[in-house]
Amino acid sequence: MNRILYTLLTLSFLSFMSSSSRTAFCQSTAKALDEIRKIGTGDQEATRASALAQQLNRAQDLTLSQTLLAMKGATPIGRNWLSGIASSRYRAEKNPPKDELEKILWDTTQDGEARYKTFVWLTKGNNKLRSEWLSTLMEDPSPELRYASIEAQLPITKEAASLQKLLAAARHPDQVVDLIKKLDEVGVKVEQSKHFGFLKNWSLIGPFDHVGTKNFDKEFAIEKDWIANKIQKSYEGKNGNVSWSEYTTEEKDGNVDLAKVFSNEKGCIVYASTEFDSPIEGAAEIRLGCINGHKIWINGELVMSNEVYHSSSQIDQYIEPIQLKKGKNRILIKICQNEQKEVWAQRYQFMVRISDSTGKAILSN
Repeated sequence: MNRILYTLLTLSFLSFMSSSSRTAFCQSTAKALDEIRKIGTGDQEATRASALAQQLNRAQDLTLSQTLLAMKGATPIGRNWLSGIASSRYRAEKNPPKDELEKILWDTTQDGEARYKTFVWLTKGNNKLRSEWLSTLMEDPSPELRYASIEAQLPITKEAASLQKLLAAARHPDQVVDLIKKLDEVGVKVEQSKHFGFLKNWSLIGPFDHVGTKNFDKEFAIEKDWIANKIQKSYEGKNGNVSWSEYTTEEKDGNVDLAKVFSNEKGCIVYASTEFDSPIEGAAEIRLGCINGHKIWINGELVMSNEVYHSSSQIDQYIEPIQLKKGKNRILIKICQNEQKEVWAQRYQFMVRISDSTGKAILSN
């Protein structure tokens, strides 16, 4: 009798311990998932993200669906890590539940990249289903799904009206440029800079001192005055007094070439100011392409800051959500150039546009 009781007590204890371990493990996985969603930049964060990713890849209780759902609202770096973990999880799960994946695919509030990955997996080896679903996704909020939908229609679209419809739906810069070229071939001219909504008219002032790249965070008098809306005609610059000058770019990509305007000055800062007459009140995005360090203020509020030099430059390289007032919105950009002399480090330029959350241009009145 004692031996039977001992056995029952032992089994109960082991069952309790197993249940407690599973609970703790689930909590540990959930915590790691939440932490990697919020991961930031820097070497320490990269090391931490790598450790978290290893933990999540080993986790037996983490599902593919949980990983995809976690991509919603993640930081850009966190989303990249989760995307890789999701791919590993997909390969590990021999038969991931299709109903869960379809639920994610058709939930337009979920992360666009996560939804696109589910689309690829669900239509793998089924071209008929792929074509059927793509035909419904031309206006989808997921940039990846929208892009794929338009790409699928491009080879069979020749008429101007159909190309214009695709152009109206397109958001990816390369795809937009391609469609503008195709329209040009059939005799329809589209002004590229206007379609993207690039801001072309600027007031420029500079150069100010940035030797040793030491003044990225220095608040020059021009910044204080601009925020207070009490701009002076001239200020003390790097090489003497400097004044405002008007500049309009005619480049189809909206590029403002500061190296050309300021004689390839190095170790300097230039400010660019403009007004955006918004037709709407509410949420929008400011999108910047810039190969130099920069800050952007809208209506006196700092909305973007990145001290990066000569890594790359492209349309919509940096995107930040903003709030527009209906009517006049004041914009100030601080563009910082370092002192590198290599041939590849001579560019000093920027391009800016305002859009909605999908990348569709909001045009100034």
